Amino acid sequence: MNMTLNHLVDQDKHSTLQTLENATDAQLWDALLEGQAKLLFDSEYSWIANENWWPASKRVLEIGSGNGAFLLTLAGHAPEKSYLGIEKLPKSLEKALESNKRTNVVFREGDAEVFDERLVDSADVVIFRLVLQHLSDPVLALQNAAQYSNDYVLIIDAYDKARRTSHPITAMDEAVDLVEQKQRVQNSTGNRRISLDLLETLQNKTSPLSDLYEVIFTNLDADGNLLKEMTRFEGKRARELFSNHVLLFLTLVNRTYHVPVNLDKAFDELQDYLKDEEAWSSVGMHYLVLRKKYTQVHSKAFR
Repeated sequence: MNMTLNHLVDQDKHSTLQTLENATDAQLWDALLEGQAKLLFDSEYSWIANENWWPASKRVLEIGSGNGAFLLTLAGHAPEKSYLGIEKLPKSLEKALESNKRTNVVFREGDAEVFDERLVDSADVVIFRLVLQHLSDPVLALQNAAQYSNDYVLIIDAYDKARRTSHPITAMDEAVDLVEQKQRVQNSTGNRRISLDLLETLQNKTSPLSDLYEVIFTNLDADGNLLKEMTRFEGKRARELFSNHVLLFLTLVNRTYHVPVNLDKAFDELQDYLKDEEAWSSVGMHYLVLRKKYTQVHSKAFR
């Protein structure tokens, strides 16, 4: 099933919609994370590898590592470092363990919002990649991370209004707007603009995190305006990966948030995008790097 889910663009509309309907949530998430790593990794790593903090970061901790697709790819590009992936969901962790053939990568169970004594001072850089937007208390997760990292925290998260493309996918825009409306409801878990909210409070020194971190890089300002272009997809392979990603994403949005999604319309819009050899897209991503202000953070402070 996952092989088919990774190649939806090779099928006709009826087969694609049927495949998506028949897939389990676990299968959809696996395919999404694998495709997401392929779609985004080159642009992410070309930036990470040229940052001055990366060469000295020998121990990398990813919190919310999912099925391991990103961390294993990262380890393949920088094999001289050691990597630890922490994942809460048992099925995702199981997939990561099955996929891991590298001696410098370890995966184990853990929760971003539950302090883990074993992780104190375990990393030079902690990565939250498309994780904070799903948490009930992302501030708590970052307070915990301040005790795990000796130096830096890298956040890569979605900010939908930064998305740009030559071919607007209105079915995607409509679904994301509905998700944001639902998340604004009191006590709703998740926030698809969490990294912008964090940036604003850190810059204004109104966050509980202000005494722990300083912002050393952001590609967006606190209003969501683009300061630096980080991702731009062009060419046939990129169009196919992006189209596949959109269909998987919309299916999961429908199941997770129970908002109406017009997959039929999305498929038709993506066909036009796929056929245009000049088409391009840039997903709405926020890159945010925080540096710890203090080298020593008492482990009892945030329990």
